[in-house]
Amino acid sequence: MPAISHEFHSTEPVLQPHSYLSKEDFLVAAALGRRVLHLGCVGFTDLSADDRVRLAKQSLHWKLSQVADVVGVDYSIEVVEEFRRLGIFTNILAGSVEKLPDLALPGPFDVIIAGDIIEHLSNPGMMLDGIRDFCTASTILIITTPNAFGLPNYGRFLLRRFKEGEEHVLSFNATTLSQLLGRHGYTVMRLETCFQPLSVDRYGLPFKIAKRALTWAPRFGGTLLLVAKLSSR
Repeated sequence: MPAISHEFHSTEPVLQPHSYLSKEDFLVAAALGRRVLHLGCVGFTDLSADDRVRLAKQSLHWKLSQVADVVGVDYSIEVVEEFRRLGIFTNILAGSVEKLPDLALPGPFDVIIAGDIIEHLSNPGMMLDGIRDFCTASTILIITTPNAFGLPNYGRFLLRRFKEGEEHVLSFNATTLSQLLGRHGYTVMRLETCFQPLSVDRYGLPFKIAKRALTWAPRFGGTLLLVAKLSSR
């Protein structure tokens, strides 16, 4: 996999994705050797607590913890406590990402990852405001979230096979997410779309065909991946 630069540059708001890429490969490369805050880190939110514990070593948080100095935050107290009891993770704090200033987080951080969490929140602006307390001018914030204009989910919707995440309460497109970040003091540096790790195994040949098409037309990718920094004052 090609190295991913930690330097991101922009002169105007970036509202058109340039690439369709692997979400986890991008995030792991961005985190490599850095101090990382991982928000909503437990993952597998539609599964039971037992299954979330069982799948811990398949999670993004596990992969990040192998390559970076990571602190996670998740509101799933039962799962976080079980991780600690079993010695799976000792680097996760139980708490709300909408109340980050209330947590004893050892910031600042080089990279802050809010992976597939913003669509779960009643007050996403509270998370974005809280993140600011743990940023420097060089900190990069990476957000992933389902793309409201993504072709894969629209295809499922047309076939009456679409199923929304059980905890999802919001949806975003590239413009609305960029505008939300701008409202809370961030500048968008990079925008892409990406695919989830399970897509390759779950959908096989249909995914390979779709991947080729979405590589040519990344704006229709199923998941947005946005990189931002604090706006200069």
